[in-house]
Amino acid sequence: MTHIKQQSKVKPTNATATPITMYYDDACVICSTEAKNMQSRNPTGIRLIPVDVGIEELNKAGFSREDAMTYLCVQDGTGNWHTHMEAVRLLYKTAGVKYADWLYLPVIKQAGDFVYPFIARNRYRFPDWLVVMLYGEAVKNQCQDGVCKLPVSERLKNK
Repeated sequence: MTHIKQQSKVKPTNATATPITMYYDDACVICSTEAKNMQSRNPTGIRLIPVDVGIEELNKAGFSREDAMTYLCVQDGTGNWHTHMEAVRLLYKTAGVKYADWLYLPVIKQAGDFVYPFIARNRYRFPDWLVVMLYGEAVKNQCQDGVCKLPVSERLKNK
């Protein structure tokens, strides 16, 4: 597995005028729910593309399918790529999440950068009660088919 390198350290100053594009794992209920939540906050500012639909663009940028299915990839309106927590920060800022600026504070930024890879790689192991607490009862119903429990390596076998 190749490791995604954060390709940009640009801190957005406000919601971008040019849409950003979020590539997400649409087989992951948590990922899909978060993607739709972010887009609903700024429908003209955030484009959603499932990894499998945008794989050519991701490959051109140097991202493997496995990495793109594991770690959030966002392309900003100027063509720069953001991954890991840098992508989350840009996404939350663009979506207008109330406390998005807090994600740039030194201690919070360092903690986020440290824990994000662990969370991203293990999100399918989250217990149902935690998923429901974070995203509501509708997500629990979607997780019952086992999709939330499949690691990326297992989901990749089906493609």
